[in-house]
Amino acid sequence: MITRTKTLLALFILSAVTFSCSSDDSTPVENPADVSYVLAYQTNDWDTYIWQFESLDEIMTGDINMVGKGIEQSASAGVPVANTFFALSGENEGSVGYYLNSDGILTTSKNVFTGDTYAYGTTDDDKLVLVNSPWDASSTQNELIIYDPATASITNRKYDDFAISNGHFLWPTSVNVSGDKLFVSTFERDAAWKLYNGAAVVKVYDYPSLTYVKTITDSRTTTIGQYYTNTGMVQTESGDIYTFSSNSRTAGYAATTGHSGILRIKKGQSEFDSSYFFDIEASSLSGRVVSAYPVGGEKVLINYIPASIDADQGNWSFLNYGTFAFKCAILDLSTKSITQVTNLPDHAGDNYYGFGSAFTENGKIYKSFVTNDEGRVYQIDVNTGVAVKGAVITGGVNLPAITKLKKQ
Repeated sequence: MITRTKTLLALFILSAVTFSCSSDDSTPVENPADVSYVLAYQTNDWDTYIWQFESLDEIMTGDINMVGKGIEQSASAGVPVANTFFALSGENEGSVGYYLNSDGILTTSKNVFTGDTYAYGTTDDDKLVLVNSPWDASSTQNELIIYDPATASITNRKYDDFAISNGHFLWPTSVNVSGDKLFVSTFERDAAWKLYNGAAVVKVYDYPSLTYVKTITDSRTTTIGQYYTNTGMVQTESGDIYTFSSNSRTAGYAATTGHSGILRIKKGQSEFDSSYFFDIEASSLSGRVVSAYPVGGEKVLINYIPASIDADQGNWSFLNYGTFAFKCAILDLSTKSITQVTNLPDHAGDNYYGFGSAFTENGKIYKSFVTNDEGRVYQIDVNTGVAVKGAVITGGVNLPAITKLKKQ
């Protein structure tokens, strides 16, 4: 049974935003004076701070310690959307957006009450979709919300029943929008928080009306994503959506005979692509993919656990520093090519922070990893997979999010 750790942790999970340089003369040249980087820092006591800094070099040397520094934040998640940083909170004071004003200072927009959100994702038209879920099973009604950062307001909200015919109900794990369709991946649970690992299941809605369309399933792999991390579904630059199924004890599931793998929903479609299945367990990794982070183009960075040792790991151990045996690889999803990440020690899982914890710029990924000995930032080359040690994290163990904002 899982405890409601979300209310105990202050964590920041940002959608991955990638930046790259181009030789095209029409590409605007970014003025360094007009941008700042922002990261979320979590202390050993679960306090969180937002820190504004000016160069990625600052997180590649020395140490990072934000205790008593930066902006203390009680939000349960933070999402960058339309050049803002939305601090998501279910508390009475509500959620609030941060942006970089004309003087380059982080400034807040108005607060808006959003409710108890467990799954969320950004859209093609610069909105944020939230899915609110009753953790205690007091209801099976889930609320879908569209938040517009331009007006700092909710523009649509609609309820949908996540109950299924056997008396159990679905729980959202990730949200993605491609074109006029909204996709919510799910797992099956009961009121006592027992999880049932079966086929891949995604609920489909029209966007932006939030009208329920259908539920699609695929038995070629297992349940998509995991509790609260929002790392089970990725939209690549082509507009295709890929789903990631772990079949792993470390993600809270009793493993089945199915294989951990990746499915695809093609841009403009609302069904799984029957011609595509990336079997991670049968690949050269011989692993089970537990999380995925977009890193530009059709590529993702993944955390995986070797399938041969999965049964020996603790239940839910990706979420609680219970296992230090995860490895990383970079996948090109369109070609199914695999690049093993090297010079990176075996490490823990994400402890509830998710896909925004990996920030990509100029072909380099920046992400914090926790080992038995320390928390540290690593820079990973997208093309070669070679990792380089960065700053040690002191006073805490992880950076739940890293992103970049431009002056408004």
